[in-house]
Amino acid sequence: MYRIVTALLCFIYLFAVGGLSYNHVVEKLKVEAENNIQDVASRLEIQLDKYRTLPRVLVIHPAIEEILQAPTNENVLKVNRLLSTYNESISSDAVYLMSRDGVTLASSNWQQEDSFVNSNYGFRPYFQQAMNGSEGSYFALGTVSRKRGYYFSFPVRDGEKIIGVLVVKVALSVIEEYSADNDSPFMVTDDHGAVFYSSHSDWNYTSLVELPSEVKAEIKRQRQYGTGSLAQLTDFSSLHQVLSSETLVLSYKEKPRTYLLAAKTLPQVGWHLIVLTPITKAYKLVGAICFGALVLFVLIALLSMIWRRNNIAQRQLASANEQLEHRVEQRTAQLQDINSTLLETIDIQKQTESRLKQTQNELIQAGKLALLGEMSASINHELNQPLTALLTYSETLKLMIVRNKTEGIAQTTDEIIKLVQKMATMVAQYKLFARKSAGKIGPVIVADTISASLSILESKISKMGAEILVQFQDQDVSVLAEAVPLEQVLVNLLNNALQSQEHAETAKVDIAVNNDLEYAFITVRDYGSGLSEAQLQTVFEPFYTTKSKGLGLGLTISQRIMSTFSGTISADNHPDGGAIFTLTIPIAKSL
Repeated sequence: MYRIVTALLCFIYLFAVGGLSYNHVVEKLKVEAENNIQDVASRLEIQLDKYRTLPRVLVIHPAIEEILQAPTNENVLKVNRLLSTYNESISSDAVYLMSRDGVTLASSNWQQEDSFVNSNYGFRPYFQQAMNGSEGSYFALGTVSRKRGYYFSFPVRDGEKIIGVLVVKVALSVIEEYSADNDSPFMVTDDHGAVFYSSHSDWNYTSLVELPSEVKAEIKRQRQYGTGSLAQLTDFSSLHQVLSSETLVLSYKEKPRTYLLAAKTLPQVGWHLIVLTPITKAYKLVGAICFGALVLFVLIALLSMIWRRNNIAQRQLASANEQLEHRVEQRTAQLQDINSTLLETIDIQKQTESRLKQTQNELIQAGKLALLGEMSASINHELNQPLTALLTYSETLKLMIVRNKTEGIAQTTDEIIKLVQKMATMVAQYKLFARKSAGKIGPVIVADTISASLSILESKISKMGAEILVQFQDQDVSVLAEAVPLEQVLVNLLNNALQSQEHAETAKVDIAVNNDLEYAFITVRDYGSGLSEAQLQTVFEPFYTTKSKGLGLGLTISQRIMSTFSGTISADNHPDGGAIFTLTIPIAKSL
């Protein structure tokens, strides 16, 4: 009877363990797959954003427009080499230039056997999008290279006329380098359900669902996935049904296999990333858990039999339990001590972080005052002129009163009032710049900040006879920042740009403000001697300076200020000479 009851209990126990462990294992495998796919999606979005705006920048080179206007052999060779340089520097798969007819005039792979030169890609949507005046993007299998790639395009304009299209092809290494488990295949589909990448090559260029005839015809016309037919892998009628399913049955190596499905949609490009975990993997894990549970049950049953048969063993077990409890108490006490020490360490760390933040704010303020110190001679010159004029007008006014000449008193008084108001405005401007930051980030109009920064440096600009050119893509663009610290960064960059040209016959500074949907880009370019490779590597390091005076903290502080706005600052040399600094700041989106 005892054996029958034990066997029944064992069956119920294993049934319960199997059911609970199956749900737990399936959930764990899904979470693991979702984490992997989220990682791939995040890195893929970053890579797409990295290359999206590059064609817009590359088309500004004058040689691009020149070859489209006059495609001579010399121009073609020059642009081929230029595009090859572009391709190497941005680590893309290919960069090529197309005429209005869709014929490739120049390409970075012009010397290779699979060169794009003279190939016509006018049928590709990215070409048609660019010819319609907008940025283009498209994923397809290359008709010449037979390599998958994402294409970014941008129109080349001559005034308002579109005369060509520049294209950057990217291999999207994030997908290609995905190291999926052999037992957990990975695939990427478009919005129609066509599989254009899979870690199982048998599933490449197939379809998860039956594609409508018009979709098949359009894919074939665009040669998006080659010229082969897209075989159907499932019986589902829509992609939504596939993505909402818990499991998916697919044929692999001529055998149907059931997979747990985890999917992530990238709405920006209309892709669906899918990780398939074989259901047999869950069965194996559940089997291992049940086997362990069975072993545990057998051990417990044996211990129970031994306990029933031998009271001595029971007393030994009780003694062992007592020793174990004593060890647990000791270990608990140790853990409490460790926990207390950890809490003290956390408290000290919080205090340190608070002091660090305070020190950083004081450093920013010190940098601002140091900049005002560098500008002290200019400030003195600005105030000295109106003070001298004020003294002259005051002496004149006194003489008029003594000689009882009242006809000019009102005019002289008006001039004195204007000078006092001018001095008050200058002092208020520097006082506003010198005040401490409030630490509140909100919408800041870039045009106003640039105007205020130029006003602070007005005397120095006037003294040097410098030419300041300011260009806006959007005059009303606002960024998420704080006005005074952002003004401090701009004043520092403008002051550096002017100092780099102190010995030049004519000083010139270009300020350009561009933006996309997410960020504003403020560039400050001088026409000085530029920066060496060593200076580009160390220009943002603390205490690094090329000036005879100064602490070398201006750019370091500017970098820290930009990080508080979730922005960045970078330095480079302009292709036409001089240094160029770029501020990247998140745009303040209107509600």
